[in-house]
Amino acid sequence: MSLPASENIDMAESRCYNITVYYICLVAALGGLLFGLDQGFIANSLDTIRDVYHLDIAGGGKYSAMLATGGVIGAALSGVFARVFGRKKSLMLAGFIFSLASLFSAFLPSLVMLNACRFFLGFGVGVSSFVVPLYLSETTPAAIRGSMGTLFQLMITIGILLISITNVFIARTFITPTVALPLMFLVITLFAILMFIGSFMLPESPRWLMLKGKKSEALNTLKRIFGSQDEIDTEVKEIEATLSATKKVGISVVFKGYFLKVLFIGVFLQIFQQLVGINAIIYYAPTIFGYAGMQGIVALLAVPVVNMIFTLPAIRLVEKWGRKKLLYVGAVFMLITMLAAGLVFQHIGNVADAAVVSDGSKMVLLATVIIYIFGFAVSWGPVVWIVCSEIFPLKGREIGMTITTIVNWTFAGILMRYALSFMEVFGKAPLFYVFALFCMIAIIFVALFVPETKGVTLEQLESRLTAKK
Repeated sequence: MSLPASENIDMAESRCYNITVYYICLVAALGGLLFGLDQGFIANSLDTIRDVYHLDIAGGGKYSAMLATGGVIGAALSGVFARVFGRKKSLMLAGFIFSLASLFSAFLPSLVMLNACRFFLGFGVGVSSFVVPLYLSETTPAAIRGSMGTLFQLMITIGILLISITNVFIARTFITPTVALPLMFLVITLFAILMFIGSFMLPESPRWLMLKGKKSEALNTLKRIFGSQDEIDTEVKEIEATLSATKKVGISVVFKGYFLKVLFIGVFLQIFQQLVGINAIIYYAPTIFGYAGMQGIVALLAVPVVNMIFTLPAIRLVEKWGRKKLLYVGAVFMLITMLAAGLVFQHIGNVADAAVVSDGSKMVLLATVIIYIFGFAVSWGPVVWIVCSEIFPLKGREIGMTITTIVNWTFAGILMRYALSFMEVFGKAPLFYVFALFCMIAIIFVALFVPETKGVTLEQLESRLTAKK
């Protein structure tokens, strides 16, 4: 699963802000890193987990999917946590859950408890995936807000790569699974504790403080962030204007005609983002490559490396090309490569010994997966989140983002839970053909329903949508 990348802002325009700003960004970056660590954990640890807990393919899939189950619950409750307890305490909660669940997992508890720990890790991910971007948007100055959103997105991909590298190193250095697996969990624990401790020293969001009628405390926070009184006064006016516009927001907005229209678009964009196959590839790439007899470092690390490298171009391309064009281009790349991957496995067939697979087939499969990841990383990964953040009207943006995030986690869990079992029952090739089919449907959906939001202000877009209710 991926989060939204904010618009690119010229760092040359940023001022020299107080040290608090950079501390906020550092702790938030740890939140993104932890998100990536938990999301990428399975890829190169699944064989070790199976060895320790004697799991079959279905059992491994169930354990993997528990992260998404927790993510659904965490995302559903994160809006309530953020509004009632505050952004800072919600971040502390996420850091505490990360620390406790990963540390307890390192003691290799019973399978039931291990699954429970995986669930709570997902819960922490669900909370942080909502609260960290929200906290950043409310506490960092506008001149660097986009760059900090980009930092969070980048740290997710770095976390996926980091845990992939460390898990490969640990598995190859410590051959005994019962020794290797605790060390894998302790890597997450280390960064989780750093985030938990660091969150204690964060200031509370000034917007939340003003929402709760604590204007004097909000002013104290703003003084820690901004260097001049003019900047503080401007920020206070913007916060008061936003709160005035959203103070009467309720669940009734969900039943407005124009809101249902954009909710339909947001929900199906999130569904297609998952059903084109990304989490099956992110989570199970080493296993899929293993089916074709590929066991080397390239097979183990190609996906996280490519995913990290090609996330950055999307930040510039999304403003240069527009949202719809990127969605088209990405879907076409993924459609072609998923068809190619299916043909490779159809050519290989159900061989008893994967070692007999030709080098040509291996290279074609590796190339198709790399190009697939490229296609997703520059398009459907970040762009879906950008579009979802833009199409919802201000009065329903928080509700809309919560619903679409829940949908994303739900379908991510379906893929994690059943992808390998599907391949075991129906063979390797059909799964890739299914992903290709959804790529094709996604192209049609974008053409018929998704508006182009490039160069359109949120106010203009909202006016157009509400005029067509």
